[in-house]
Amino acid sequence: MVLVGCGTEAPEIKYVASFGTTPPTEILVHRTASTWTICNGVERIALEDLGNESYHIPVFNGTWTGAWQGERWEGSWTDSLRGVDYVVPLVLKPIPATSPYEGEVTTSHWVSSEGWLILNHLGDSVHATISTPTGDYRYLAGTFKDNYLIVSTFDGSHLFRFEAKLRGDSLVDGEFLSGTHYRTSFAAKQHDGPLSTWKVGTQTPASDSLWFVGVAVSGDTVIWNGERLKASGKKGVVLDIMGTWCPNCMDEARLLTELKPDYPELAFVSLAFERTTGAAGLPRLTAYQKSLGLSWPVLLGGRASKAYASSVLPMVDTLKSFPTTVFWPAEGTPHVHNGFHGPATGEGYALEKAHFRQQLDLLSGRLENR
Repeated sequence: MVLVGCGTEAPEIKYVASFGTTPPTEILVHRTASTWTICNGVERIALEDLGNESYHIPVFNGTWTGAWQGERWEGSWTDSLRGVDYVVPLVLKPIPATSPYEGEVTTSHWVSSEGWLILNHLGDSVHATISTPTGDYRYLAGTFKDNYLIVSTFDGSHLFRFEAKLRGDSLVDGEFLSGTHYRTSFAAKQHDGPLSTWKVGTQTPASDSLWFVGVAVSGDTVIWNGERLKASGKKGVVLDIMGTWCPNCMDEARLLTELKPDYPELAFVSLAFERTTGAAGLPRLTAYQKSLGLSWPVLLGGRASKAYASSVLPMVDTLKSFPTTVFWPAEGTPHVHNGFHGPATGEGYALEKAHFRQQLDLLSGRLENR
């Protein structure tokens, strides 16, 4: 399998990382003096060198551990968020450097079994994403040649692989792999013309009463209500309902980090629903906060379940997705935003960013709510 180059940085790419799924899931990486950098299309993820050929994956806390066998590096990826038993074999093999693609980039849209498939064609190579009603599959990359599509990604939490063959205007006989724990069929039909279905996810709040509770990293129980908000002197609170295992939540947190300095009159709080709860889950919140440079508190809300989160959050009758963001005024009706389309979606992300800015302006009183 020949994988897509990474834009103008293609000559730096010297290895293919082959994960031990069936068939293998492959991504591009390059080696610096002391570590590896993952290349998912235009996304770069630099691993932290822990010594002794062990490398920490930022944000999602897993590790690559292995050893050199001649020119190959052989080891495994441990996904610590799924438990120490979730280990996937991993081999890094050197490949020839390729020249950057200098031709015209074209885009095609497909209605797929997973959502809108967006392919940016760079010759035989592609960068891609898949958009669903509540988010996106982030940065996918691979090839579309000889009437066969293969795209994949690894962000530290998700290891995805999609393949299918082209027949007429359709992708058929395909398969979607998620790590070693999930597989399903995959198919798509080409859509002529541009995407016209980008929508910002919103839902009607089930309650106007400001109330939620979480456990701080100190172990103290923290209750947010109308009285607390008024006492804080803030005009409103932005509640980020998320999980530290969730890549779309990571993308949303990065947007909030970008926007927050412009709104000192607002409070920001993240409420995490986690795979590990209780006191054992609190260090994970600290690590996540540090990895993303979050300047606001991250509270533990409970276990990673939309049904459970719905049961303890009166402002939503049904939590539709992680993340969900509530823009809550000191007085008045909250605005509930569900899902998140990240930077890989392009137009979808631009709409999300504009919507977040609008809601922050409304919450701060800079924009009249009509």
